[in-house]
Amino acid sequence: MFTIEPLKAKPTSMPQPDSYGSFEPALLRAAKDIYSFYCQINPDRERRRQPIGVAINQLDYRGQLIFSSYPVLLPEEYFISVAQLETELN
Repeated sequence: MFTIEPLKAKPTSMPQPDSYGSFEPALLRAAKDIYSFYCQINPDRERRRQPIGVAINQLDYRGQLIFSSYPVLLPEEYFISVAQLETELN
């Protein structure tokens, strides 16, 4: 008879920027564009939901805003926080 052992959860970690502390420029630009577009179509800061960052695919630069506290990323995705995007925008 077979026994099935429960899967053990592997610790997950958020993808980190390169060793210089920043993301690839094209990847960062794509994330900034996504966040900037969201801010432009939702100009009222009081009423819009504030995302925590952008999940961006490193292969095709497609991304989406993340609003949850615990984003689930695909293996080829990076998470870039709004704080980093805002410092890069200024």
